[in-house]
Amino acid sequence: MPSSHHDAHPYGRSSDDVRRRDQRVRRIRRLRLTQLVFFSAVALALVAVGAYALQELRTPPAEPGVIAEKTFGTGAGEVTCPEPGALPLEPADVQVTVLNGTSRSGFAGRIAEDLTARGYTVAETGNTSKAGARATIVYGPEGYLAALSVQAQVGEAELRLDDREGTAVDLLLGEGISNLTEEAAASAALAEPAAAPEGCAAG
Repeated sequence: MPSSHHDAHPYGRSSDDVRRRDQRVRRIRRLRLTQLVFFSAVALALVAVGAYALQELRTPPAEPGVIAEKTFGTGAGEVTCPEPGALPLEPADVQVTVLNGTSRSGFAGRIAEDLTARGYTVAETGNTSKAGARATIVYGPEGYLAALSVQAQVGEAELRLDDREGTAVDLLLGEGISNLTEEAAASAALAEPAAAPEGCAAG
């Protein structure tokens, strides 16, 4: 008597069944591998986007239509000592670049407009990550009296000497400043003889 199908295949599967099963298993494995690669790539992309977004939140927002973040000279230079009794420069003789180091969008532009109204020449506005707690004024060896003139407008501010040429200065706005000093107080400060900078004899 001929053998039954189960007699020929103890597990109840023909060779075709086994082959089809193996093919199906391989297809499932390939699909799962493809899905794993795809979702891993998506996860990496999300991590990268999150890191970029976090960096953007930490960076001061760009002023509309202004220059990119400004770099500064690395050398300190040697300040040119003012004459005894010299006054801070008049606003009309000072050129200043205003840089926003705060999270307030448009802040450099607003301060630049206020300085312009007081007679200063604003060269550019932009952003910086190098501002101090309140304000920093960066000047070159010949720009001490110009720096004092701008300092009169913002009150307490750190003076930072670098190796630039000429008398142009940079005003770096920090989170501790919101407005210029009252105009009367600024005018009084401009009328005071300049204190001798470090390294110069007092007048």
